[in-house]
Amino acid sequence: MSFDTFPAGSLPPAPKALHAGNGRVADYGRYQGRIADLSTAAWDGTGGLFSRRRLQRKGWMYFGAFTPRYMVGYAVADAGLMASAFVYVYDRQTKQLAEHKATVPFGFAREFAPSPDSAWELKNGSRHWQAQPTDGGWDVSFQTPGLKLEMRFRDAGPGMTAIASSPGRPFHHTWKLCALPVSLVLEVDGQRSEQQASGTLDFTLGYPPRHTDWNWASLDGLTDDGQRIGVNLVAHFMNGHENALWLGERLLPLAQAVFQYDPAQLLQPWRVHTADGLLDVTFMPEGERREDISVGLLASRFTQPFGRFSGTLRTAQGVKRIEGFGVVEQHHAVW
Repeated sequence: MSFDTFPAGSLPPAPKALHAGNGRVADYGRYQGRIADLSTAAWDGTGGLFSRRRLQRKGWMYFGAFTPRYMVGYAVADAGLMASAFVYVYDRQTKQLAEHKATVPFGFAREFAPSPDSAWELKNGSRHWQAQPTDGGWDVSFQTPGLKLEMRFRDAGPGMTAIASSPGRPFHHTWKLCALPVSLVLEVDGQRSEQQASGTLDFTLGYPPRHTDWNWASLDGLTDDGQRIGVNLVAHFMNGHENALWLGERLLPLAQAVFQYDPAQLLQPWRVHTADGLLDVTFMPEGERREDISVGLLASRFTQPFGRFSGTLRTAQGVKRIEGFGVVEQHHAVW
């Protein structure tokens, strides 16, 4: 099997709405493009403290940007009863990691409707996160004394939508874009740097199971003949629906992902490959971001190593070498 097994446009177009009528969600599966109508009103209830909107619905925007010198991770999340956000910047040249995070009870209003078209904003003391849609993408910023970050993500190429079952809850849904052009401006301790980067966007909205575990990988790089690639992989979650690869202008489905690593030594190399044999990479962590949150009914144990990868991609023209930057993740949550 090779990627040319899948013709261009082999993924069906995304449904127009999450709600398919009569209280039903759109069909589970993997699609090209995004869902225009993301309303969850049919499942959320009145919005009170014990409504599904507050107790079960989760939404977030994650942005990652990679250059040969910098690794940037950024997220803002509405977890119903609380909001959270983080940002980190790793400087490969100096080996320094700058990180900020916040947890804010009821940080998003009852009527907040998570969407890539929404304005996401969270403030906590001097820390300020903002992610704003623009005509051609997203403007993403963070500022606090000692760190200022501005990223402009350009919407380029097809995105991938996945909808999956969620035991005991309505559904879970995500929309991913990889290998995006990014303009990055950093100011760390008064030192300003402007970089052209590539990056990834993860928008997620749904009702994940009460107890959720996953491994995730988001990779961005090049083939040995100069083609841009982006990879999104997940295991133990979403039934593998969100496994996909962006190769040049094509969005291609991938099979189940297998993550092989030592949970007790997360900064040792990881092997990540797909069951169809198309992708096989070794991920070499250079650092990590960890967080352990426990607030009332909610808990999250999260580790995201960041670093480099290299490996192989099987195509009809033969096996290509690939390499680049990205993140992997180990996550356990009680939602």
